Amino acid sequence: QQKVAIACALIADPPIVLLDEPTLGLDVHAARTVKEWVKQLARTQGKTIVLTTHQLDMAEELCARVVIIRQGEMVVDEPTAKLLSLFQQEYYELRFDLADATLADQLATLPLVHPTVTGENGQTLLTGALAEDVTIYQLLAQLEGHQIPLLSVKRAQPNLEEVFVEVTRNPEKRNPEGATS
Repeated sequence: QQKVAIACALIADPPIVLLDEPTLGLDVHAARTVKEWVKQLARTQGKTIVLTTHQLDMAEELCARVVIIRQGEMVVDEPTAKLLSLFQQEYYELRFDLADATLADQLATLPLVHPTVTGENGQTLLTGALAEDVTIYQLLAQLEGHQIPLLSVKRAQPNLEEVFVEVTRNPEKRNPEGATS
C-alpha cells in the first residue's frame, strides 16, 4: 500500500516529493525497494525529496541534509556528513575482555557523556563521548588505575541517532561550532 501511495504521488511528476514515514509498516524487502526508489528519484530524476521519519538510520542513509526539530523548533539544519563530522572527535569505542556486573559499575564512573554499554561473547563494548575537558589519555589512565582489562580503543563515528540524542538533550549542542544554517 505504501508503494502504491508513492507511485500515485509521482504520477503528476512534481519537482518536490514529500514522503512521510515511507517505510512504515513495510517488510524488509519492500522497505529496501522504497529506499532504492527514493535514491533513484533524487539521483536520476533530480527530484527534491523531503523525508520525515523517526528511522534515523534510514535518514542517515538517504538524506544529503538533515533538519532536527524539537518541540516545534528547528534546532539543526546541516548537511548530513557535516553534522556527523562535528560530533566525531568526541566519540570513542572501547572493548573490554570482561562482561560482568562489576565491570558495568566501574565503567559507570568513567568521564563519558551518554555512554552505551553492550555485552557479547564475554566482552563489553563501551561507546560514548568524552566529558568536557577530558582527553582520551586521561580516560585510559583512569582505566589503568582501576585495572580494567582493555582490549581495544578506537575513535568511533557517531551515527545520526547518537547525534540526535545529543542535540536534543543538550541545548548547547544545538548549534555546534556555529554550524546551524
